[in-house]
Amino acid sequence: MIELTRELRELLAQLNQAKTEVRSMIGQNKVDEADKRMEEVRSLQKKVDLLTQLDTEDRENLGVGGSGAEIGGQKGLESREDAELETEYRGIFLRGVRRQHITADMQSVISEYQRRTVLNEGQTNPAIPDGDLSILVPKDVQTMIHKVSRSLDDLSEFVTVEPVTALSGSRVLENYGTMTPFAVMDEYAPVPEIGGPTFTPVNYKLKDRGGFLPITNNLLQDTDQNLLAYITNWIGRKAVVTRNTLITNLLTTWTKQAMSGLDPIKKVLNVGLDPAISANAVILTNQDGYDWLDTQKDSTGRYLLTDDITQPGRKLFRGRQVIVVANRYLPSEGTTTIKAPMFIGDLKQAIVLFSRMFYELDTTKEGGDAWRRRTTELRAVIRDDIQKWDAESVVFAQVTLS
Repeated sequence: MIELTRELRELLAQLNQAKTEVRSMIGQNKVDEADKRMEEVRSLQKKVDLLTQLDTEDRENLGVGGSGAEIGGQKGLESREDAELETEYRGIFLRGVRRQHITADMQSVISEYQRRTVLNEGQTNPAIPDGDLSILVPKDVQTMIHKVSRSLDDLSEFVTVEPVTALSGSRVLENYGTMTPFAVMDEYAPVPEIGGPTFTPVNYKLKDRGGFLPITNNLLQDTDQNLLAYITNWIGRKAVVTRNTLITNLLTTWTKQAMSGLDPIKKVLNVGLDPAISANAVILTNQDGYDWLDTQKDSTGRYLLTDDITQPGRKLFRGRQVIVVANRYLPSEGTTTIKAPMFIGDLKQAIVLFSRMFYELDTTKEGGDAWRRRTTELRAVIRDDIQKWDAESVVFAQVTLS
């Protein structure tokens, strides 16, 4: 089983190399040479398919004919293989970041890791030249990035996040506000028809978003832990700012409703939103809006914002969480008379964030300013898209502050 996996890895590396050469020939208008090279591509692809089929049949035979202990042993073998592959891939990833030599065997490990991580995407990854890196961030490093993101004010936790692998597609979603109740059923009577659900098709097309980070040679020579901590902290913060900007930019496309005082905000929660939506509503505003809410008092002098006893530091208005965004990302309007934006409603019903859920990295010593600065530039790429879902689940209030 282990030898077969290694053989398959080597074949995948050869196949990717051959495909890269064909694309290069086509780019150089060497069509005849590319056509001849394609024969080898087809042959290698057939070998890969056959070996994959044999591997699958071997696993099925072990599962059917073996005892429970044998099946458990096989699962244990697979788990050990996955763990060993993860560890090996992590080491190669760090070599790539440091622009160290990537051997053909290492390239086969990269191909196998990406094949297991990203299934049925219909994409192939080219062979990696010496010192170059264009691969997925290892799972454990991505987990570290997610921990950094969760420690920040990440607005994506308040919207619906839909993980996807295809670069484009659609999802069919049912709005909560359009759901109808079950009908009364009489004994021995036919099941009555009820109003069918209202589904909304939401299309998406992932976009590449990236940025670069100069890394000094001293940092590259530092320990793996320090290097990874530096990279994960940078990517995590960039990812949060990117998602937050996507969400706030989309929210500002809602139609504004001018409001003054607290009563209109209460009316939105009471009758402006469906009761089911209002129960899960939040109030998202900027620093100006939050400062104004935080100073409002009732007739007895008590502040209207209350503390959330389940999470110190979080404020509630009539039981709904108040979310604060920096003024620089969600600015107010006006200079003498300030009008602050407030989005009231269930953001999970309003917005869907389609995410590739993987980070990709490239490094270079020659491109950009890396050569002049004698540094290594690291580029991170994420793929996502954001779309409206249920526009009626959020009200865009522009509140005049007094």
